[in-house]
Amino acid sequence: MIIKSYMEVLAAKFPLIQAHIVGDPSIYENIVVDSGPELPSKDILDAAALDVARTEMWAKIQGERDKRRISGVQVGSNWFHSDDPSRIQQIALVMMGANMPPNIMWKTMMGTFVLMTPTLANQIFQGIVARDQAIFAKAEQHRQAMITTTDDPYTYDWTTGWPQSYVEWAAQQVPPAPPPAPAPE
Repeated sequence: MIIKSYMEVLAAKFPLIQAHIVGDPSIYENIVVDSGPELPSKDILDAAALDVARTEMWAKIQGERDKRRISGVQVGSNWFHSDDPSRIQQIALVMMGANMPPNIMWKTMMGTFVLMTPTLANQIFQGIVARDQAIFAKAEQHRQAMITTTDDPYTYDWTTGWPQSYVEWAAQQVPPAPPPAPAPE
């Protein structure tokens, strides 16, 4: 059942109807109209509730998409920042090409520094483009699946199948073993 509260549906889709609920907010017959236009039929409100649920779930999918867009890009064994300020810097490096100043040391998301070269700048740029395409495609797949595979969008699991983020990658890394304790004397 999608309906959590008919009041939420009225507020989102029929804001001119002033009403209140007596009892369970998920029961149509409990709606009391105080003023405004006539209350739509239960079927119309149920269809509006489905639209509200789909809109809410799409917003969650978009939020995940946008979070992952800035969650880093892996090039070789290094992860690079992919937030907007970093993207601007990386585009500038690509545009400089062979005119890039020598010996630029670039900090990775892992905290290490690598020598920035025109080739590496291009690889980062291409990696971000490919990653963005994969992320946006996954968001659209989730949106389509959420709309077409369930009558209750709130039950759809949109959290699976996304390209890995730096945080997820880092969590999978095995920390080095601690050095052995000194032998007792």
